[in-house]
Formats: sequence, structure tokens, C-alpha cells
Amino acid sequence: MNSRVARQLALLAVPALVATGCSAASSDDAVAGPGMSDLAPSYDSRPAQHRDEAKEKAAGQRDEGGARARGSGHEAARAPQPGESPKTRGQRNGDGGSTNAAPAASASAPRPVTVRDPSGDVGGGVEQAPASADIVAVSLRRRGDVVEVRTTFAAAVPSRQSGSKGMNVASFYDVDDNGIVDYEVWASLADDGWGTGHLDRRQEKATFGPSTGIRVSVEGHTLVTRFSVVRIGGADVFRWSAASEWGSYESMASSTSARDHAPDDGAVDYPG
Repeated sequence: MNSRVARQLALLAVPALVATGCSAASSDDAVAGPGMSDLAPSYDSRPAQHRDEAKEKAAGQRDEGGARARGSGHEAARAPQPGESPKTRGQRNGDGGSTNAAPAASASAPRPVTVRDPSGDVGGGVEQAPASADIVAVSLRRRGDVVEVRTTFAAAVPSRQSGSKGMNVASFYDVDDNGIVDYEVWASLADDGWGTGHLDRRQEKATFGPSTGIRVSVEGHTLVTRFSVVRIGGADVFRWSAASEWGSYESMASSTSARDHAPDDGAVDYPG
């Protein structure tokens, strides 16, 4: 069976989508996307003041980064020394000749948050999952309007999946501290490579393929997923977690796939 058709069949069988009435943007996009399963966890709800504290912390990190950037810019534009050419002055300032070096775009971004996960803790499944499905670390950071999630595994990440098996890697976002995942960002591996999917649980809408704007790349043992912050409602403060699953499309649809969550329970805060 063609992998795209298999993924479409898996999608149609997934309770997580059927129960919420989610629908894909188009049939072509649905075919190109993953068969989303019920991999998403639930978290403990928290009082509203925690979000206020987290927002203050995020603002403090941005202010701290902005101050560093402004300091660097001021130093770069210092007055010339006697006998110093513009080129020499620029080299001393580290800007290649410009006397007005712009601060890096990421200078005011909060620091990345990393979750370490023990190896060998993939659970479930009727077959033993490969080490390439075993998460050992996940790092998330926001740079401007782009969120980057780097999921590292115990073995090299494959670029294609042979046979009748598939693999999903997802990250989940609770943006209002009520313990319910609001947004899901998916990458799905089949024999034709990595596809993408997005689930907006607030709007009960799923989109797949290029229309998601999600970009996936493989860097050795790490799968890198990048997407617009719009995909998580523009939030700069949230709770998140990640997970992977491996197995047949039927096992993903029936919740019997091999799975690994990071962290194993609960969620982590961003900013950390």
C-alpha cells in the first residue's frame, strides 16, 4: 500500500481527530500529513497568577537581552582613535567595517529550555522500537516569531521509513494553564520522507503538509522542527512537552504504538 494512502487511512481512523470533529484543509494536504494519534498528554491545571509570574520572567529576559544588545551597539559606534581608518575601526568593533553594528535578532529572546529524557524508556508496542525512536533530549526556544524544537534520539534519525512502519514526533502546548493541550505540532516519517501536521484544538481544526508552514530537517541524531509562533496562538509563555511513537499505522490509530514522552510525566515551562 502506498504510504500516503496508508497515512490517510490512519487519519480517518484516529479517535483524537474524529472525536473533536477536526477536518483537514484539503484532501491533498491530508494525504501529505501524518496520521495523528492520541499521543497528546494532559497536564495539571494551575492558578492564573502563575501565568502572570511567567510573563514577568519572560519580559525580564527580553529586557536583559535587549540591554546586552544595546550595549554592544554603543560600543561598536565609539569614537575613532587618532590615525584609525574606518576599516580598522570596524575590525576592532567586530562588525567588518560598519560603525553601526545592528544587534543580533535573537539577543532579546528568552533562553532555550531543554528536557533530558532517559534512554531505553520507550514503552508499549507489539514490536521493539528502534533506538532512533528513543528520545534522550528535547530543546525548545523562540527566536522572534519562529519556534524551534530540537528532538534528539538515541540513534541517527532516518530520512525515510522502509516497510509498513511509520514514526511520529510531536510537541504539545498548553497556553492558558488549564491542563489541556491547545496546539499540537507533528512531524511524520514514512517511506517518502517527513511530512507535517498541525492540530488546533481550540478551533477544532487540523491542517497537513505545506499549508502548515512547519519545516522539518534532520541533523544526525536530532530532528529539528521550526514553525511560526502563530501555530501556538502567538504565545510567548506556555507549558509544553514532546513525544515520539513508532509502529504500524494501525497501531498508531489504535493507541498500541511504541511511545516515548519527554518529560515522562507533566510538562515544562517556557520560558524556563
